[in-house]
Amino acid sequence: MEDTKDRRIKAALYTAVLNKLSGELSELEAREVLLTNVPAYITSKEHDHAEHIQELRDVIVRKVEIKDAIKDVKSIYFQPPMAQGHVKDEKKSNS
Repeated sequence: MEDTKDRRIKAALYTAVLNKLSGELSELEAREVLLTNVPAYITSKEHDHAEHIQELRDVIVRKVEIKDAIKDVKSIYFQPPMAQGHVKDEKKSNS
C-alpha cells in the first residue's frame, strides 16, 4: 500500500514538472513569434539588432533544452512498465 502511495506522489510531482515545463515552452514559443513576426519590434530604433539576434538565439536554445527535458521526463517516468518474461533456470537449460 505504501508503494502505491509513493508512486502516486512521484507521478504527481513529475506531472507538475511536465506542466511547468510545458508552460515555459509555450511562453518561449510566443516570444519567438513576437520576435520574428513583429516588424516594428525588429526595426525599432529603441532595439539594437545585435540584442534582438541574441534574444532570439537564447529563446531557441532554451526551447531545445526544455523540449529535451520534457522528452526525458516522459521517457523515464511515464513509460508503462516493461513486461518481464520468464527467466530460464540455468540448471535446467544446461541439462
